[in-house]
Amino acid sequence: MKAQDPFALPVAASDLARLEETLREVVLSGEPFVDEIATHLIGAGGKRLRPSLTLAAATLDGDPVGDDTLLGGVAVELVHLASLYHDDVMDEAVRRRNVVSVNGRWGNLLAVVVGDFLLARSAEIAASLGTEIAATIATTLARLCQGQIAEVRSVYRIDRSVEDYFRAIADKTGALMGTACRIGALTAGLDRRDTEALAAFGESLGFVFQIRDDILDIVATEEESGKPPGQDLAEGIYTLPVQRALVDRRVGPELRRLLGRPLDHEDVELARALVAESDGIAESQDVARRYAIEAGEIARRLDDGVVARALRGLGMRLVDDLDRSMRALAS
Repeated sequence: MKAQDPFALPVAASDLARLEETLREVVLSGEPFVDEIATHLIGAGGKRLRPSLTLAAATLDGDPVGDDTLLGGVAVELVHLASLYHDDVMDEAVRRRNVVSVNGRWGNLLAVVVGDFLLARSAEIAASLGTEIAATIATTLARLCQGQIAEVRSVYRIDRSVEDYFRAIADKTGALMGTACRIGALTAGLDRRDTEALAAFGESLGFVFQIRDDILDIVATEEESGKPPGQDLAEGIYTLPVQRALVDRRVGPELRRLLGRPLDHEDVELARALVAESDGIAESQDVARRYAIEAGEIARRLDDGVVARALRGLGMRLVDDLDRSMRALAS
């Protein structure tokens, strides 16, 4: 991995290659049409942050990555991929990871069904790894659904509370990152203290990651983010930067008149400009930084080592990378 990659973790390139190969293998059904759809986003790439967390957590004590850990990481990534298939249907998204979305190419029905197929594969793998991991995946799926429901209920609501936003991202993002770390610990047989610390670390890191993503949705280009800019705004999902901008005295009144309804491209661009002009971006960066510090403090509960040190700095690397991106966009 490149040293400058903010997502980089001390995971061997050979293990990441094994992960990628296994991820492709487990979704193949033998039916070419299904296989094409099931591997569409796998082929588009991705950061693989969640399964990398699984592999890293499992090597906390210096042990090599075993087959069970590899399968655990794949189960986690399949849940994530399935959520993308389903999210794009709900959002009517046409692009994902700089390629045509699954629903954009094959339609909503097939996107939902193949997303369900990926979840079934994940559940099958989890069951093979034991009851605790199967239960962990099941609980995580329930939380993902709860987070999605909370988000759907808040669509176009300019009075959406910050508390509602944090509850939704805890379930939609924090849960799966916490599970990724937990499964790595379980498959490696780590003690309960380290297992719980790793899971708590993943949950806090999820907040950093999601707030970072929500800021980039406002300020980044499609090339940088892999999806159309302002997608959440267009769909009436008002994230932390938007919430903070709505109470900004300079832009809040105009933004309130604009939001609360579907937006065309021109209005999306105006809304993005208003949010970018407000203090909402900087305030959201500060919140992400606080969660990065929290994640780092949780990781300090772990015995010192290469993996523990990398985890302590991961949240802040994401925040620092965001800061660099913001400065580059401003220049």
